[in-house]
Amino acid sequence: MATTPEASQIQARCPRHPERPATGVCERCGGFLCELDRVVGWTKSFCPSCAANPEVDYVERFRLDCWGRRDGWAWVIGVLSVPIALVASIGVYEAATTRRAHFLEVAVPLIVSATGVAFWLGVRWARQGLILVPAALGAVAAATEGPLPALTLVLFPLWGALSIYLDVRNQLFFKVSVPRKKLEKAWRQHRDNTVAHAGFLFALVGLLPIGLGLVGLILSIIGLMRVDPNAHPPVGRRGEAIAGVVLGTIGTLEAVALGAYLLGGR
Repeated sequence: MATTPEASQIQARCPRHPERPATGVCERCGGFLCELDRVVGWTKSFCPSCAANPEVDYVERFRLDCWGRRDGWAWVIGVLSVPIALVASIGVYEAATTRRAHFLEVAVPLIVSATGVAFWLGVRWARQGLILVPAALGAVAAATEGPLPALTLVLFPLWGALSIYLDVRNQLFFKVSVPRKKLEKAWRQHRDNTVAHAGFLFALVGLLPIGLGLVGLILSIIGLMRVDPNAHPPVGRRGEAIAGVVLGTIGTLEAVALGAYLLGGR
């Protein structure tokens, strides 16, 4: 008597644990697996061999893609270091020729530019230096100008440096180990349904009368159609896509109304 696929699956044994019956199949290779083999936290089932594959483990793939690669912050700091290095070279030249340059006028740009270049190159100490430089400048300013001017001078750079230091994408550039939970959050931020995210941003800017509302509306609709929490990897940002559709619609209507008003005025 022929057996149904469900019956054969129940009768099959897990290759890794022969004493246990198979309760499912791997979504990638089709091999039998038991509950002990199921990867917790995923909507689909994979055997341990397939689960270790970067194509399946999209969080690990994200980590490998970003490992040692410069992020946006590294480029921003590297570009900003160029004019600061120019100021430092001018200070060194004045100190060498006229000897009128103040020590801090030469030392501060040199230290800042050297830290920025080292940060762009991915030198480990530059991560801590990014925080120590504004803190040291604040201490000098507090000693010379007073605590309140020092606070206003250092508060924003120090806050920015701390934000960069804790950024997961930047940590991966410096090859710093990051817990999986933080990697999953970073993956959602940088890779999950980027069309919906772009649509929301365009729709938000499109509230101004510059005609981007329609672009945001189209991208948001596409992003909303892509949402599938049961896919692998899951596709989210449903709320962002819906917000983009609403804002894009408003922005498009505003642009149409403005165009009609301007044409009517003529």
